[in-house]
Amino acid sequence: MVDSMAPEAQQTQARPRGRMRAAQREFTRSRLIDAAIEVFAERGYAKATVDEIADRAGATRATFYLHFKAKSDMISELMARGEEHYRSVYQDLGPIAHAPTTASVRRWLATAMREWDSVAGFARPIGEAASIEPQIHALTVAQQSREIGELADALRNGAPALSVKDAEVYASVLLAPLRYYFELYLRGQRFDERRVLDVMATSWMAVIGRIAEQPKRRRTAAAGVAAQSR
Repeated sequence: MVDSMAPEAQQTQARPRGRMRAAQREFTRSRLIDAAIEVFAERGYAKATVDEIADRAGATRATFYLHFKAKSDMISELMARGEEHYRSVYQDLGPIAHAPTTASVRRWLATAMREWDSVAGFARPIGEAASIEPQIHALTVAQQSREIGELADALRNGAPALSVKDAEVYASVLLAPLRYYFELYLRGQRFDERRVLDVMATSWMAVIGRIAEQPKRRRTAAAGVAAQSR
């Protein structure tokens, strides 16, 4: 029997079906990742199994392998989710870097630290996986470089005269204590958050304030040279 449906109608009918299948695949993939986060939190990355993750997601082992080659492949997805949480936080730093005060820097740091609750479920298994999977370790190194780049971009948004290389050096220096206390937080080690924020804000302000002052110092120096030449 010959199909009398016009090619255009067939294509129109195929497109919604294709979109539905793609949406279903994405839903299943997301469900598997959510399940992995739960299993990693309960069992740890090393002890978690593919069967446990698939079962928690209400899927089969075969379905898992349609989306991932191994549980280590899920780590890049967790890293992407963690980065998404911080992207807007770094964007908010640009205006602060333009005219920083210790209070505004402290508020930004407090906001960044509040995000730790949201990303802990991603960060713990990432750290565990990086310690035993060389390819994951390489991904975390690349992620740290991206984080430095994002902070460097935020600093340059506030001080466009700052060179890219200098901004990256400043960013790496500023991030070091924040990462240190994040690691303590992940390990469940308590610390005096208020005191840490006070001291960190002061040290960040010393750096960011210097960056913000550079264009002013250049203008003052240029004005002085111009006055001497008259």
